Amino acid sequence: MRGDFVKTAEHYLELRYRLRNVANHCSIYVSLDELASILYCSTRNVKRILSNMQEDGLIYWKPGGGRGHRSKLLFRCSLEEALTTHIDALLHRGAFKEAIRWLKREGIPARVRERCYREVLAALSFPRIHVREIEGLNRTWPSGIVPAMVSTNTGRWLFVDGQDGDNRK
Repeated sequence: MRGDFVKTAEHYLELRYRLRNVANHCSIYVSLDELASILYCSTRNVKRILSNMQEDGLIYWKPGGGRGHRSKLLFRCSLEEALTTHIDALLHRGAFKEAIRWLKREGIPARVRERCYREVLAALSFPRIHVREIEGLNRTWPSGIVPAMVSTNTGRWLFVDGQDGDNRK
């Protein structure tokens, strides 16, 4: 997989989103000018983008022969599959705002939006703590002190005493 796969995936999502009524594995014929208008770039850049998408297995593309001939395009990955994979990659990189921006777009299927929002919430939520760990804390802390968990800017979670600010891990 190439290093610029994330950018290629974003181009694919934009193309797939704008042509979301096209079924997977069904060929359509489009001009490079139409694709350039969808991707907001030049026709020369469209050729490079389509070539990258084909190399990554996202599409099948056969250029039209000569000027004015339409190219054959086939999507190999659904909008749902592509979006969930991309959202997972964004969450893994910590790009939460960008993930939410993609999900807020109008026209994203409800089942996809719901599934991806659950993943975003899970990534942003409080880590799971087992009851055994909490019971163990009650025995190690002096009576009267109620431990709380706070997140640091490094992403670590610390147990702290809310009364005097004494940090304990």
